Amino acid sequence: MLASMNKEQFWKLIEKAREHAPDTRDGSDIAGRASALLARRSAQEITAAQQTLWDLMADSYRNPLWAAAYVVNGGCSDDGFDYFRGWLIAQGRTTFERVLADPDTLAELPGVLTAVAEGIGLDCEDMLSVA
Repeated sequence: MLASMNKEQFWKLIEKAREHAPDTRDGSDIAGRASALLARRSAQEITAAQQTLWDLMADSYRNPLWAAAYVVNGGCSDDGFDYFRGWLIAQGRTTFERVLADPDTLAELPGVLTAVAEGIGLDCEDMLSVA
């Protein structure tokens, strides 16, 4: 039987992708690297990774987080909220779990402060299709 990818392994994959990204604020680069790492895995692991991603998306579908995304991005449509959560997943497990527990902690993240100051939206549509 082929090994499957659980949530712990998924987060390790994201961390490995982040380790090789020149700018960890660039969610698209992280998503591309994660996708390349997944391409080396079995079909079962890739499918399990996609399911884990959708589980994380479901876990993060919360009104307080949407409100925080709205404030940080200067607005946030339903698609925009999906892309924001893709960006949040690209930031790694520690940041993801911290922000989920308290969305106000977004204001403390250096990358968020820089993005807001520069008028850059926090989103990563690419993360939604890493598999």
